[in-house]
Parts: sequence; C-alpha cells; structure tokens
Amino acid sequence: MHAKAMRTANACAASLLMWSSMVAVAQTPMTVEPVAQDLTVPWDLVWGPDNHIWCMERTGRITRIHPDNGSVEVVHQLEDVFQSWDNSGAHSMILHPDFPRTPYIYVNYTHSEFRGRLSCLRYSVQHGRVVDEDILIPDFRGNTSHNGSRMQEGPDGYLYMTMGDAYNDMSSQDETSLSGKVLRMDWAGQAAPDNPFGNRVFSTGHRNPQGLVFSPEGRLYLSEHGPATDDEVNLVERGRNYGWPLIEGPCDDPEEAAACAELDAVDPLAAWTPTLAPCGMEYFDHPSRPEWQGSLLLTFLKKQHLRILHLDETGTAVTSQDSVLYQQHGRLRDVLVAPNGRVFVATSNREINGWQFLAVDEDDQIFELVNPDFDYEPLTPVEDLEDLYFLQLAEFPQDHGLVFPQPAKEGVTMFLPEEVESVTVRLFDASGRLAMGAEPHALAQPGMLHVWLGDVRPGMYVMDVRAADGSRWTSKVLVQRH
Repeated sequence: MHAKAMRTANACAASLLMWSSMVAVAQTPMTVEPVAQDLTVPWDLVWGPDNHIWCMERTGRITRIHPDNGSVEVVHQLEDVFQSWDNSGAHSMILHPDFPRTPYIYVNYTHSEFRGRLSCLRYSVQHGRVVDEDILIPDFRGNTSHNGSRMQEGPDGYLYMTMGDAYNDMSSQDETSLSGKVLRMDWAGQAAPDNPFGNRVFSTGHRNPQGLVFSPEGRLYLSEHGPATDDEVNLVERGRNYGWPLIEGPCDDPEEAAACAELDAVDPLAAWTPTLAPCGMEYFDHPSRPEWQGSLLLTFLKKQHLRILHLDETGTAVTSQDSVLYQQHGRLRDVLVAPNGRVFVATSNREINGWQFLAVDEDDQIFELVNPDFDYEPLTPVEDLEDLYFLQLAEFPQDHGLVFPQPAKEGVTMFLPEEVESVTVRLFDASGRLAMGAEPHALAQPGMLHVWLGDVRPGMYVMDVRAADGSRWTSKVLVQRH
C-alpha cells in the first residue's frame, strides 16, 4: 500500500481515539457572547483603525460591525462576484495600512467561474461608502474552489496574499504562475522589487491556503487544505517550496524522497490526516488568556472547532495542541484577535458544501470568546470615519502635493490643505501638451483631491493643481493600464 494511503487508513482508525483525547484544557474561564447574526458566510474578518470589525461575506457584501452592540453597517456590495455551487466568491479583504487617510480597501474575489481579480476600492469618508473600484490584477486563474485566500500587511510594509491552485495542481510549481502561491506586492499590486523570482511570487508549492498571519517577530504562518491527507500549517520563508502537488505533508514518504531533495521542500509545522479543513488563523499573545500566549489560533470547517497551536520560544515548532468549541457552533471560517486581546470567531454554516443542515436560525454569525475575569483595555469604537480621518491628518500630516497610488491606473489622489474647496486640474504629457483639464474641480473630501484619469494613455505626466488664492501644487504622475 502507498505510504500516504497507509497513513490515511491508520489515521482514520485512530481518529475516534484522537478526538476523545482532544479536549479543551484551557484553565482561564471562557464565555461565548454573540456579536452579529444573520450574516451569509462571513469569510474574512479585519480589525479596523476605527475599532470596528470589518467583515467581507462570500457574497461580496462588506460590512462594518460594532464589536460591542453588534450593529451592522453595509459599506459596499461588490457587483461582479461569481458564486459557484462550491466555494467561489469573495475571499479576502484588507484595509490600507493608512486607512482611512489613504482610503483604500483591497479585495480578492472571483468574477467568473474560472477567473478572479484583486481590486482596490476607494472609500469616501465624506459619503460613507465606496465610490469606485480600481482593478489591480484583472484576471488570474480561479475556479469553483481552491481560490484561497488571505491578505496581510508584512512588517516590511508590503502586501502579502495567498492564492489557491484553482484545481490546476502543477501550477503551484510554476514560478511564473500566480496560482498556489504566496504573493508579495506593493499597494498598487506591483511585484516587490526584491522578490525571489522577479515577479509577484514569494513562495511556491501551496494547495489551497486560507489562513495567513504574521507574528510580532515577523514570522509568516500559513494554513492550507490538503487533498485527503495532510492539511498543513507552514512557516513561510522567502523563495521556498512547500511541495504541492509533488509532496503531501512532511517528507516522510519514500516515494516522495526524490522530490523532497530536488525541491529542498519545507516540512510543515503541523499536519493532519484525515483532513480537517483549516481556515482563518491568528497569532495570540495577550495576558487575557495566559495559556494561549505565543500560540496560533486556527479555525476548522470539517471538525468544527478552534484549535490552539502552542509554539516554542523560537516560533519555529509546535509543541502541543488543544481545542475549544468542538462541534458547538458548526463550521468555523475565521478568527480575529483585537489589539486588546478580544477574540472573535465567524461561522460558515450557510455555504452549500456545508450541507446547510448545520445552519441554525441565527446563522451565520460572529461571536466573541470572553474571559469574564479579565479587565480588557477599552478600545472605543469610532462611529464616524470622517472624525478618524481628521484625527489622522492632524496627528500625521501628509505633504501637500503628494500623489498616490504610483503608478496610477484608473485614478490618482493628491493631498491638499484642508481649507481648499475647489481647484483647477491639468495633466500635461512629457512633451508639455495638455492631456486632460478640469476647472473647477471640487474636492471629494477636505484635504484630498481625487482625479479620475478616464482615457488618459499610459505614460509619464505632470499634474498641475491650482487653487483660487493662487496656491499651486505639481507632481509627476505615472499612468499604467492593465
């Protein structure tokens, strides 16, 4: 019998014993308190600078949820999300690190059965909604499932994003393909200049990664689904190969020995057979629950629990595991840890491949795991994002005349003094010819000028902006199209 098949058979026989011994060992008291209900497959949870939970559902609905009273504010509904009978749809979301002063929301979603995209949504704090979409990567491979995905800001300031293999498993080994990878980009979607393969690819050999998190020390952890064996948690390093589809799990199979040697493949920190379907993951290091400090928190779909992976002092090995919430709330899709140690979990019971019989009246939902004996530091939710925007401007003023993003695709933004109400805008090409003009041009919000580039051709331009009092700001603008 093939070694992987033997492992599967042995693991299946031992699974009842394993789960009878996998009991919650937490010593700190814990209560489960509902936060928001009646959601539809909340896929990705993000803690915002406004001290709200930002949630993207598989349908493409983006909401802003008050963590204390559970009020749900709809921010945007993506129009082109394609949802299959399985797991395609909206998959990952992240706010720009300088949000809302830099008012961008990044989303990864499938727009047809076999294609996906990475988009940048511009949020207007004045209007309280998304006002346009800039498609950064217009057309990468997608499928009914195996799309991933998660996004994180790295300690180096770059955007990291996981991509599933989209059911084309050998693409994970193709360094020129985005599928089955961890990508590393700037916030305009361009490859980081020092990436190992000269493109957006940071690491290769992944199958369907649905969890991604950095530790405070800068270590990058990833969770991914295996086929029938070897779900994995990996410590991701620059340029390394994680084996799929040539290697499943650790290099412990003689039939995989040649591939392990050739690829210099990295063994996972943890692997599970039979598969349990791991999803969202967070790093926990807070005194609100001392026994979880220095651990990875990982949600599971098939075995419906939150697992705690205790790491050693170096963060490079899992020393022990335990679990909570086992089969109490159904399929768990994501976990979020707030800066003050509060832990939020999202269910995934309304999805079709969850057989829907798991759903109850309040599903899908977000709930909080609370230590009733701990005095959590208050993080006051900011109701109006415009208040936060002005606070950021006052605390960290931008240089007037600074433009972003660079390069620009659909539009460009320039920081201006808050008292400026309208300006004339002209765009000149490298020969000094007028390529675009608008007068007057009202500011979308105080201190921030947004200019839609329309049909301006790719190239280098100079943007000249003038206020009624004679003030003037100029900047180079590089325009790139898809």
